[in-house]
Amino acid sequence: MISGTTAFVAMLGHPVHQVRTPAAFNAWAQQRNVDAVMIAIDVAPASLATTLTALRGWQNCLGAVVTYPHKQAVVAELDSLTDAVRIVGAANVIRRMADGHLHGGMTDGLGMVTALRNNGFDPTGRAVRLIGAGGAGSAIALALLDAGVARLVVDDIDADRRSQLLARLHAARPEAVVAGAADKDFAPALVVNATPVGMNGDPAYPIPLDALPPSCLVADIVPTPAVTDWLAAARQRGHPIQTGPEMIAGQLPALITHLLPDAADDVACRG
Repeated sequence: MISGTTAFVAMLGHPVHQVRTPAAFNAWAQQRNVDAVMIAIDVAPASLATTLTALRGWQNCLGAVVTYPHKQAVVAELDSLTDAVRIVGAANVIRRMADGHLHGGMTDGLGMVTALRNNGFDPTGRAVRLIGAGGAGSAIALALLDAGVARLVVDDIDADRRSQLLARLHAARPEAVVAGAADKDFAPALVVNATPVGMNGDPAYPIPLDALPPSCLVADIVPTPAVTDWLAAARQRGHPIQTGPEMIAGQLPALITHLLPDAADDVACRG
């Protein structure tokens, strides 16, 4: 029940009809008897700065979760950032302080790695191909490097965006093996789609599946549908798969901890 004591979290995106994080957060809040609710707000890019100004004055707002296409643009509007946001240049969660100060964080990469481990896949020492160098892709790239992958190849249709991400990763993790192209013998143990391709029933594939090793895990970040056409085809070919909702579940504890630091030790929010 929403009342005068309820705290709000905004989810900012454009569009927002496909998002699943509000349902996950609200289920957690109800289970833990936390008087808070997350609502999805459709904000066009031109209105992002104005919306964040309103957020500063929204006294009973805990902050916001940020989704496509705002994860990179939002960074310039924030007052303080976590190290991950500084490195990847994107944020997906904002904590509103009592004085209106906005503190940005990034949990997409943590969600991906947590989901992989929950599915029995250890990234350590593995070769990975990542499709997409946007906000989510950048965070996933950093988290995979920190998880110890042996080699990371990043693809993106925007060559400049890919080059900028590679430069940031090389600067932040100079010991890592990161490239923008794979040789013909590259055999990834994991391929991740970190683009909107496949969203809302889009039948397109981010990359073909026929060149992947049979044991390669095929992972997607698309929230809706849970099993995209690409994932369905991968499963039909015998590949293990990981869905976007699994990544959302994997990052929920980190999102809650950023928004509500006192919930950091709440083991229930990790389930």
